Amino acid sequence: MPGISFDRAVAYYDATRGYPPGVAEQLRDAIVATLQLSRSARLIEAGVGTGRIALPFIEAGYFYVGVDLSRRMMGQLRRKLNGRTHQMHLVCGDVMRLPVSDAAFDAAIMVHVLHLVDDWRQALDEARRVLRPGGAVVLASDERDGQEGAPRTPRAQVQQAWSAILDELNVPPDQRRDGAPHGLDDRFQEHLKASGATVERLTLITYRQSPQTVRAVAQRYQERMYSSCWLLPDDVHAEAARRLQQWVDNHPDPDAAHEPPARIDAMVARWG
Repeated sequence: MPGISFDRAVAYYDATRGYPPGVAEQLRDAIVATLQLSRSARLIEAGVGTGRIALPFIEAGYFYVGVDLSRRMMGQLRRKLNGRTHQMHLVCGDVMRLPVSDAAFDAAIMVHVLHLVDDWRQALDEARRVLRPGGAVVLASDERDGQEGAPRTPRAQVQQAWSAILDELNVPPDQRRDGAPHGLDDRFQEHLKASGATVERLTLITYRQSPQTVRAVAQRYQERMYSSCWLLPDDVHAEAARRLQQWVDNHPDPDAAHEPPARIDAMVARWG
């Protein structure tokens, strides 16, 4: 299997995963500065989705290829451009077998995609294959839980409660994708270094998240908006959602809005 298609998430993806205004542009500028990209650079993103990362690059005139399993997600990106002239090419395909030539790009970007594929090592090898000499793979990850010692964010609180509920229900790892590496897992760095890359870890940007509440985040789990819920059998999800509602009802302040600090970290791999 090539991975998980996000066709079912098109209607709500941007509302639940989008950045506050200006953050995506800051991220683009940080990537450009880190990689010292020229305006003629050719970029590819594995798992482009609705263009959360891609759109600022495309609007700035970069040559950009996006690959995704979901035609519907990429269709949303096309609608955002509303017929404007660009150097974007969207390809429906598997990131473990990128449908592009060898040594064609200056940078390959991957954000929150490796935990969704069957073989993340193969996906990383493919990203390297399509790079020109001197090119770079950029793995980026949102780090959402603020500074150590700070109050836990609504998202983190709900995640912890949801995980505990699944433990109570004896949900096996394959229905929770617990074994899939998330974020900037050390295994990614080990694999990249074993292939001969030098790997740099850094923080690209810091920002404030959009306001969120415990109740609103819990509702996303209850409505199966997150891919971590999609493999659960319907009866198991229904019971987990019921128990999560009980947890929300007993929460001391489920409707308090927070704008927690966040940052976007990166793992940048270069060869040669």
